[in-house]
Amino acid sequence: MIFLHRKEEQKKKSKAIDREHQQRSGFSVAAQFSSSPTELTSSRGKAKPGFSRMASVTSKTPMLRAAAARGFAAHAQAAAASRGSAEVQTTTLPNKLVVASADPNAAVSRISIVFRAGSRNETADCLGAAHVLRAAGGLSTKTATAFGITRNIQQAGGSLTTAADRELVTYSVAVTKDQLEVGLKYLEATATGQVFKPWELAELTPIIRNELARLPVEVQAVELLHKAAFRDGLGNSVFCPDYLVGKHSSETMQHYFAANCTTNRAAVAGVGVDHQMLVGFAQSLALESGAGGENKSAFNTGEVRREGAGSRAAVAVGAQAVGWNSMKEAMAFWVLQHAAGIGAATKRGTNNGVLTKALAGVNSSSLYNGYSDNGMFGFVLSGDAKDAGKAVEAGVKALKSLSVSDADVARGKASALAAAAEYTENQSTLLHQLGEESALLGQVYKKSDLLAAVNAVTTGDVQAAARKVASSKLAIGAVGNLSHVPHLCELH
Repeated sequence: MIFLHRKEEQKKKSKAIDREHQQRSGFSVAAQFSSSPTELTSSRGKAKPGFSRMASVTSKTPMLRAAAARGFAAHAQAAAASRGSAEVQTTTLPNKLVVASADPNAAVSRISIVFRAGSRNETADCLGAAHVLRAAGGLSTKTATAFGITRNIQQAGGSLTTAADRELVTYSVAVTKDQLEVGLKYLEATATGQVFKPWELAELTPIIRNELARLPVEVQAVELLHKAAFRDGLGNSVFCPDYLVGKHSSETMQHYFAANCTTNRAAVAGVGVDHQMLVGFAQSLALESGAGGENKSAFNTGEVRREGAGSRAAVAVGAQAVGWNSMKEAMAFWVLQHAAGIGAATKRGTNNGVLTKALAGVNSSSLYNGYSDNGMFGFVLSGDAKDAGKAVEAGVKALKSLSVSDADVARGKASALAAAAEYTENQSTLLHQLGEESALLGQVYKKSDLLAAVNAVTTGDVQAAARKVASSKLAIGAVGNLSHVPHLCELH
């Protein structure tokens, strides 16, 4: 469930980037509220002309047989019984690593290794490490070179990707079933055997700088909002600070990986793969044990502003909400987000949410950033500096008097149900959902459970969430021409 609202935010961010190329006004509303949301991805293994003629060199030791020797054989009968079941299955190994799978009969096998190693786990001496860890996915490992990983994944017709947000770093591979052994070999090497060679880390510097230079202002505003609201922990940006780009040493990255990528902080998720085989693969991973540290983040009132040239401004405003460790309340906030307005449902449509209709003259969306232990609800907007200033004042007033009717809740529930159904029926997003819930919550919710949880939300639940927002202190992140954007003290 955590992944659903994050993925919605990510998709809208992508649209925001596309529109920014087409018009200076940029930002398809909801540009981003995400988690945290800003999920970064890097990929290896996209086929290129000519590669199909290259000889494939794969492991001479059948890895699946090795995994079977360690765990699969002992579960042969259970595997036969589970084969063909589309229900979500979960197993917690003795070393605390969680394994989750669904839909084993899918044509394409997708597997993820997920670590609780997102940017909230960074300390002052390693800020930006999660971004570098994401960017380093697919570089040389203890058993394979970067070229070898790329060539063999391409020859297998698959893809190998790395994603990172505030809580998680995820390594994923997608291959056809007959190439599963190749995919798992290089997934294991990439996720557990990185060596962070200094010259390869140096080559990441222009890549990271390019990513930072292309960030839409709406995403920047949401990042500043997190800094204002949580300071450290969840306040750490998912992007490497400018002044630290190129400054992460091999030793720093090795230490960060060792501290956060352990069995107690990991999960293995799969779609289109037999569950017991996946359990055997998880048992074979060469990971250290250890719980690591838990970086709790409290919500604070605050303001972070970044002045810039031009005539436009982007502002994100947030109030305290709840995390996904309180599922019932979190569902109420999620429905409230959809009722408050997440952007026009159709091209050239209107944004008539109970909150966003007050934000006239700008692109806007409500936002709900739910994390494992805390959350934030509010709105993000962008537009002409003068219009943005007026919209912020109107938005804060609407936020402080937020109320919903039965019709608003019914509309919000319908939208939330559609989102839940869409993402649980898509195998790629289902894989992310399995991985995130396994790593963060230690359990996985079935599609029927998620839909039932949304349907169980009442008007009273959503009104209670709205009252919590109205009574909360506020935090603000703003970037651009802020000459007309009021300060936080002027809004209270």
